[in-house]
Amino acid sequence: MCTVTIVPKPDAPRAFRMACSRDELHGRASALPPNPALPFVYGDHLVSMPIDPVSGGTWVAANDAGLAITLLNYNPAEPPTDRDLSRGGVIPQLLHASAVDEVFVLAKSIQANRMMPFRLVACDGRSLMLWRSTEPIEEAEVGSWSREPLMWTSSGLGDHVVEGPRRELFEGWFGDEPDAYLDRQDAFHRHRWPDREHLSVSMHRGDARTVSYTRVDVDPDKVTMTYHPDRPDLDAKDSIVTLQRRLIQR
Repeated sequence: MCTVTIVPKPDAPRAFRMACSRDELHGRASALPPNPALPFVYGDHLVSMPIDPVSGGTWVAANDAGLAITLLNYNPAEPPTDRDLSRGGVIPQLLHASAVDEVFVLAKSIQANRMMPFRLVACDGRSLMLWRSTEPIEEAEVGSWSREPLMWTSSGLGDHVVEGPRRELFEGWFGDEPDAYLDRQDAFHRHRWPDREHLSVSMHRGDARTVSYTRVDVDPDKVTMTYHPDRPDLDAKDSIVTLQRRLIQR
């Protein structure tokens, strides 16, 4: 379960921020935060990501090429039951990539038919990819990002239950002031309806809650991951990893 947003940064053509609120059942083990002293290495790239101790994988990652990738559960009305691979292993298979078009190529080897459904989002500041694992990878939406704010969301209650309220909130949230997008993005992820906490972006219900908030800031000279190990509206000690950005000639 997740809510993911991407917003452009002003005055930098390929700079952006991806933000991810992670919702989990109360009994799930806490994630391991990204380690500022020991980034992961995938091929030629340094990588920052939190680790889910259950799967050994992750739901959000960024590398020093300025590529950010996240994965949301996809909850159709009748989900499959005969799946034996964790979705947590999807993103690590893609972190050798330097850009979205390379993610698309690498994603062709993912055994999505052995995993519960998911949506994969990748952005490099210039291009964006959205892939629903219930469709062939060839049907992924891949193309130029027009630098408008974007949102995707999911819930174990059924994605259709939360999509409407959160989408309506999001579409009225940012207005036409790009300089305010980053502050409004943080405020959006902190938002709670007191009478509809189960539908809120910063959510809480009897069996689940928002357990972390991760921001990936991709700037011209660096890539910074800030991991907040609780709801974004609650105090907690952040883990911050900054990677010097490698400029890839394309």
